[in-house]
Amino acid sequence: MRINEIEIHEFDYAAERTGTVGGNWVYDPDSTLEPPGFVLTIRTADGTEGHYRGFAFTPPMVAQIRMVAEEHVLGRDPLERREIWQDCWRALRHTDHFGVGPIDVALWDLAGAHHDASVSTLLGGGRDALPTYASTTFVDDNGGLDGPEAFADFAAECLDRGYEGFKFHGHPEVRPDVDVAICEALADRVGDRMALMLDASSLYRTYADALEVGRALDDLDFRWYEDPFHDGGVSERAVRKLVDELDTPMLGLEHVRTGPYGVANSLATEATDLVRASAHLDGGITGALKIAETVESFGLDVELLLGGPAHMHLMSALRNSSFFEHGLRNPGSDWILNQGFEGEPESVDDDGRMAVPDGPGLGVDIDWAFVERRRTGHTRIER
Repeated sequence: MRINEIEIHEFDYAAERTGTVGGNWVYDPDSTLEPPGFVLTIRTADGTEGHYRGFAFTPPMVAQIRMVAEEHVLGRDPLERREIWQDCWRALRHTDHFGVGPIDVALWDLAGAHHDASVSTLLGGGRDALPTYASTTFVDDNGGLDGPEAFADFAAECLDRGYEGFKFHGHPEVRPDVDVAICEALADRVGDRMALMLDASSLYRTYADALEVGRALDDLDFRWYEDPFHDGGVSERAVRKLVDELDTPMLGLEHVRTGPYGVANSLATEATDLVRASAHLDGGITGALKIAETVESFGLDVELLLGGPAHMHLMSALRNSSFFEHGLRNPGSDWILNQGFEGEPESVDDDGRMAVPDGPGLGVDIDWAFVERRRTGHTRIER
């Protein structure tokens, strides 16, 4: 088998009742976002295909796929995923490596089609359903998740649906006092029945604010504290100092694009307790697996960023991962990340668990009618 065609279908999708504040998604009853997405198809001469449906960071991903497609992907044996990964990673060494993930996930999907096996099976996965937490949009001022009581009510609703944990994203206008008040309301309402997490998403501009919020989380017995620093966690010294000051585990490195190599450095310097990884942003399933196994070798845990079929399959094979992240959610918005797929691959059962698709490859079908209806661009690269 040789790869003879790469195709990119660009489209947009709709996030109803959703707006942005400072680039952060919030509930807004009068707004509909239409962010860009895409489907990458890698095809061999015998017609075997693999697909990746992208939902974020589309412009840099598509640009970088185009950069490496002809020289490093076309003409290759698609089953030589690790060799292709290494070549693409090096080729994009001056960038954030966003193009590697879509290519790698599509190759895993293609391999599953070739072997008539799920990606979970190829990975040696043993779980067919995953514990899941609800992950919210950011705090808003529009009558949605707009304060402590609203968050507590929504957490109780998610608990009734079976979710095992609840995470919220802080106020996008950087209001640590509001974030702490929400944490207190959550702990009071559901803290004895759900794992609770705060994702500051690199909002806090001072060490003092990050420390103040972290001490509140210590008192409230939160599961983890995620990415507090405005620099994204690049300063290992600052994060290490905060880790030393707090009892609540620090989950970091979502915003640091170093892949598995930088993760090893941060773990060695004890600049984080837990590690965020993403098949979308960290080099696909291959890259995220490298990160997960590096973290495991330090005796620590990895948590996967947001959802999608790639993460369902990957998490099924990870010992050191606690929850599938189901987000971003709020009471007034429909779930948007199923758009571009047939059916609803990302949905929780009555026990709040996410089923791992069991068909060949990623086990999901692209909704080509949806893609064609909302298509904004098309690229075909052939040999």
